[in-house]
Amino acid sequence: MSEGENTAAAPGQNIVLIGKKPVMNYVVACLTFLNAGAKNLIVKARGRA
Repeated sequence: MSEGENTAAAPGQNIVLIGKKPVMNYVVACLTFLNAGAKNLIVKARGRA
């Protein structure tokens, strides 16, 4: 993971930030949040993603 490009924002927040990585990385991040019991999930795009 390169500096400045995080998959998740901060601990305790259910936010997945979409960037330049392969799509499956973001799918896995979303599934991880949902399997951990998250009731809601926010998916945000960064830049021109």
